[in-house]
Amino acid sequence: MRRIVLALLVACGGGSSSTAAAPECTDAYPDDPGALPDVELDGLDGKKVALHDFHTCAATAKPLVIRVGAAWCGTCRWHAEHTRDLGDAELVDVLVADEDNAPPAIAALERWRDRSDAPRTLALDPENHFAKTRLALPVYLVVDRKTMKVTRTRGDSEIGSVLGERAAPLHDGRFGDEQWDLLHGMVLPEAPPPDPTNAKADDAAAAALGKKLFSDAALSPSGKVSCASCHDSAKDLGDGLPQSTGGIGMVERNAPALTFAAYSRWQFWDGRADALWVQALGPLENTNEFGSSRLFVVHVIADKYKSDFEAAWGPMPDVSALPAAGKPGGSEWASMSADNQKAVTRVYVDAGKSIAAFERTFRAKKNALDAYLAGDAGALTDPEKDGLAAFFASGCAQCHYGPRLTDDAFHVVRFPTGKKDGLPDRGRVDGVALLIAAEITATSDWSDQKPARDPLVPAASLVGAFKTPALRGVAGSAPYGHGGALATLSDVVANHAAAGLPAESTLASGTVEPWLPPIEDAQRRSLTTFLQSLTAEPIVP
Repeated sequence: MRRIVLALLVACGGGSSSTAAAPECTDAYPDDPGALPDVELDGLDGKKVALHDFHTCAATAKPLVIRVGAAWCGTCRWHAEHTRDLGDAELVDVLVADEDNAPPAIAALERWRDRSDAPRTLALDPENHFAKTRLALPVYLVVDRKTMKVTRTRGDSEIGSVLGERAAPLHDGRFGDEQWDLLHGMVLPEAPPPDPTNAKADDAAAAALGKKLFSDAALSPSGKVSCASCHDSAKDLGDGLPQSTGGIGMVERNAPALTFAAYSRWQFWDGRADALWVQALGPLENTNEFGSSRLFVVHVIADKYKSDFEAAWGPMPDVSALPAAGKPGGSEWASMSADNQKAVTRVYVDAGKSIAAFERTFRAKKNALDAYLAGDAGALTDPEKDGLAAFFASGCAQCHYGPRLTDDAFHVVRFPTGKKDGLPDRGRVDGVALLIAAEITATSDWSDQKPARDPLVPAASLVGAFKTPALRGVAGSAPYGHGGALATLSDVVANHAAAGLPAESTLASGTVEPWLPPIEDAQRRSLTTFLQSLTAEPIVP
């Protein structure tokens, strides 16, 4: 059964134990340090949501409930979709972050409104005025409207029990309705979502070319590096190394497994690529990986794969008279005409789209969790079921939900750096800046259809934030973390339990979010046992 976290919100004054007589209620907002701050937040349609508007002396007023949530949060989404189960209450729904865990804008609040099954007041709260304790989201604050003091605080509890204790029915003796619903959203994913930025995303000829390019070390001047070097199907499409070794040197981050890369809306640990084909191009011109250039790659395609390329993309330009190597910023590239630069880049981009088309064909075999969700109650052992229950009780489902068990957002968990100089990795905040400045993105003219997107802002809250890894397949993707510094799943659980490396450590950057809940000592072994069942043996055509 879900452990219902019940705590007083000391920072908001909900912990007052004074026995003094309560002051007489007046129309004025309570001038009491124990009352919630009378904040004014941005709401929909240009309106403001002020806390003093909910203060009342009426004895018959509905209870006031402030629900703190984030658009990336799986448990928050479930609660939003079951708002009517809250019962008779005045609900103020505040959004602290958008789908990527960046400060939310009005567009994010509008999307959040559309998730609800019942009307409520909505407001943006990027500064997080209310959820100050380590409780899993959504955090519910039940407020006395006469005193504006918090009388009850609950983190991700059964929604029907927010206003009072109510036993929830259990499924398989362990899981409440929310957990059971979330569990059944964790089934093995089928085909990846469409990618309109790549017109050949699901084209067989493009995928056939991509398969050849994926394994061809001739794309690197050293003749030693291919995509398969770091994404080996025999190693769950990873390489098993803390940091990968490329064409010239070692990179500073762990190579993620590619089995489900086509399902993710951001690529790389910092999200500096916004489409799978954009990611495929990144290592080619990276001096520590392929150490190649777009001219070099295009010449290889012209020499070895011209017919394959033309079967997918049509006639290929004649590049025989162009320099053998070169990329933007180099003298060889600058010596070419603008038309030739564009023609070369077009072939180069189409090569990336071909590799992405191949990667979109990757699938994974079902695991024990899939069998359990299909109705085989014995597919998971009792210790694994205990670990699955601990997974929910310790708040893991906030970020790890859905078919791949990830929110695809960016969080600060203060994992150790993988940088050679030992300095902390700044993660998403730098990834956003790189994406904004990039020549080739899903929103550039090289995209076949530019997606609608909220403006990207390198917010301070994204310092040290990294993309949530998919837990489906985590059993075979060691070592862990963006720096590859954690050898085992036990190490990962311990890092989460400690809320990451301490603030004084120079091996990590950023501030851990307050809603990263603690993991109790008794839950650690159970959690590790469950995580070890999350295999994802790849199927590569």
